[in-house]
Amino acid sequence: MLEERRNRHAALLITLIIISLLLMTFYSRESEDGLLHRMQRFSADLVSPVQKVVSTLVSPVRGGIEFLSDLGRARAERDELREKLEELEGEVRRLNEVERENRQLREMIRVKESRPDLQLMAVRVIGSNPDLWEKTLIIGAGYSDGLREYMAVLSEDGSLVGRIVMCTAETSMVQLITDEKSSVGAMLERNAEMGVVKGDGTGIRLELLNQNADVRTGDLVLTSGLGGTCPSGIPIGTIREISERRPDLSVGIVLDPRAAFSRLERVMVVLSPLPAEMPEKREG
Repeated sequence: MLEERRNRHAALLITLIIISLLLMTFYSRESEDGLLHRMQRFSADLVSPVQKVVSTLVSPVRGGIEFLSDLGRARAERDELREKLEELEGEVRRLNEVERENRQLREMIRVKESRPDLQLMAVRVIGSNPDLWEKTLIIGAGYSDGLREYMAVLSEDGSLVGRIVMCTAETSMVQLITDEKSSVGAMLERNAEMGVVKGDGTGIRLELLNQNADVRTGDLVLTSGLGGTCPSGIPIGTIREISERRPDLSVGIVLDPRAAFSRLERVMVVLSPLPAEMPEKREG
């Protein structure tokens, strides 16, 4: 029975091939108005509207698939560009940091060259005291680095920041000139009138010894060297305001500090000349 089925299939296939060859021969030989040509046109007319409907229905789906595919590629490209942008921004930040450090070091070198009488050591600022009643900084050097109490501390541009009031082996506390307990001998650069710069907790003010001294806004105030803790000639600030005489006949003079306390990253400690009052060396 299996053999008979195979024979029938073979005979049917041969018959279809012969019919196809005859139709192709007849189709190629007949005219455009022949039966086969008319049947071809008739079937095309029947199928064409269906093809249009199907194309109309399928086109949005195809467009949606293409859109989703393009959206996926766009997101991948966006993520890649975002990663590259973050890398570039990180590199820019790193270069800006390097440039800032180089600028600070160049400024410190300039100060050292302009004051060969001072032995200076650059130290990083590692913290500050959040106490509103004390204006202090913590720097990353101490007794083991040769630092002692009362040594003057300068900003990167050589302006007075304050003085060391406490040392450990590895760190030191710096009292800022804005601290209420700070007092520094001072003088006017323009005419050498002597006085004292005191902190008031938020800023600094100048008290002149000569109440009739010629003092003007914009005058630069320097350390006088009196008192023994700060060498002379270090910039402290410029006079911003001169008020009327107080009941004690003193003149209220407000200064703008030269040091930018909010941006201190590095400072310079004056190792030499030594303060007039040097505490004994401690351990730890």
